Amino acid sequence: MTDDPSNFLARTTEEIWSAKQEDPSRAVFGLKLAPLILCLMVIALLCVGIAMIHSATIATKGDFFFRHQLIWIGIGLCMFLFAAFAPLRVLYRWSHWGILLIMLPLAYLAFAKLMTSFGGLGVLRFFPFISQTKGAIRWLQFGSVKIQPSEFSKLFLVLYLAAYYGRLPREQIRRFVPGVLIPGAVAGGILALIFLGKDLSTTVITGGMAFVMMFLAGIRFRWIVLFGVLGVAVVYAFIQFSPMRVNRMLAYRDPKVYRDEESHQLWRSQLCLGSGGMTGVGYANGVMKTYLQESHTDFIVAVLGEEFGMVGIFGVIGAYLLICLSIVAIALQCRQRSDLLLCLGIAMLLALQAMVNVGVVSGWCPPTGVTAPFLSYGGSSIISLMFLIGLVLNVNLRNRAAVSREISSQCCLPTPSAMELLHREETPRRETR
Repeated sequence: MTDDPSNFLARTTEEIWSAKQEDPSRAVFGLKLAPLILCLMVIALLCVGIAMIHSATIATKGDFFFRHQLIWIGIGLCMFLFAAFAPLRVLYRWSHWGILLIMLPLAYLAFAKLMTSFGGLGVLRFFPFISQTKGAIRWLQFGSVKIQPSEFSKLFLVLYLAAYYGRLPREQIRRFVPGVLIPGAVAGGILALIFLGKDLSTTVITGGMAFVMMFLAGIRFRWIVLFGVLGVAVVYAFIQFSPMRVNRMLAYRDPKVYRDEESHQLWRSQLCLGSGGMTGVGYANGVMKTYLQESHTDFIVAVLGEEFGMVGIFGVIGAYLLICLSIVAIALQCRQRSDLLLCLGIAMLLALQAMVNVGVVSGWCPPTGVTAPFLSYGGSSIISLMFLIGLVLNVNLRNRAAVSREISSQCCLPTPSAMELLHREETPRRETR
C-alpha cells in the first residue's frame, strides 16, 4: 500500500525508463542525430511556410507578407543563436525576472480589455499602442509592427518552471506551498492575464504545458487530479457563459448548416482541404484559398492541403512528430533535472500547438486562433519558437560536454535515467561571480 498514487506512478515509470547506458559514447542518436534532425525539420517547415505565405497572399497583398516573414525569420535566427550559446545557468537564474517583465504588457492588455467591457471599443483611444482585431486585444502595435506578448509568455513560463523545479529538493516538490502553490500562482497569473485578453486558445495550450511540467516534476497525484478537473471546469464554464463561444461550438458540430455564419471559416477550410485530394492542384494553383480569410496565418495548413494534398499534410505532421521526438531524445540524455524539464516542456508546447492548429483546419477541433508552428505568418510566433529551439540545442551542447567529460575521465559510470533525474535529490551548486 502507498499513501499516494503518484508514488506508484513514479516507480512504474522509473522501471520502464531505467535502462542504463554503461558507455556514454553509445548515446549517438540523442547527442548527434536528434539535434541534426531537429534543425533539418525546422528549416524545412520554415521554407515551406515562406512558400505557402507567398502563394496565399501574392494575388491580393503582393509580396508584403512574404518580405516581412523573411525579416521575422532573420530576427528569429538571431534569437536562436543567442539562446543556443547563452549561459543556460544565467537564463535559469534570471527567469523569474522574465516572468515579471512579460506580465507588464499582459496586464496592460487585460486592463484595456476589461475597460472595453464597460465603455465599448471607444475607450481604446485612451490606451496607446494597443491593436484589437475581431474583439480580441492581444497585440501591442508600434507603427507597422505588432507584438503579441502571449507568445512570449510561453517562453518565459517554460523557462521559469524548469528552473524552479530543477533547483527545488524532492521533498519540497511534494509539499503544497513550495511544490504547488508558488509555481501554480505564477502560472495561474500568466494564464488569467492571457485569458482576459480574449485568447482562450493560447490559455489552454500554455496551461496544458504548465500542467504537464508540474506533473513530470513530481507534485502529488491529488493535486494533479484537482488541477485537471478545475481546468476542464473553468474552460467549460467560460464557453457556456459566452454566447459567441456557444455559437462556435454549435457551428463546429455542424459546419455546413452554419457555413454562412459562425462556421464560414471552418467550412471554407474543409473545402480547401478537400479540393486538394491526395496530391493537390499544384503550387500557386489553388482557387479555394482566395475565399479563405486569414489564409496566411491560422489557416496556412488549409492552403498547403489544397496545393499539395494529403501528401503535404502528412509531410507537415511527420515533421512536427520528428521535431517532438528529437527534443524528447535530447531530453533523455540530460544530466540535470532542469534541462530535462525544459526540453519536455518545449516538446509538449510544440505538440499541443501543432495538434490544435491542424485540428482546427481539419474540423476535429473547435475554431480558435492558433498559428501553425514555423509555418504561419507572425513575428512574435516565429521569434519565440526559434528561441525555444535554441534552448533545446543549448541543452544538447551541455549534454555533449557532460558526455565528453565522462569519456575523458575513463570512468563510465551508469548515467541516470530520465525519471531518476526527476525524482532524485540535487545539491544546488554555488554560483561563481
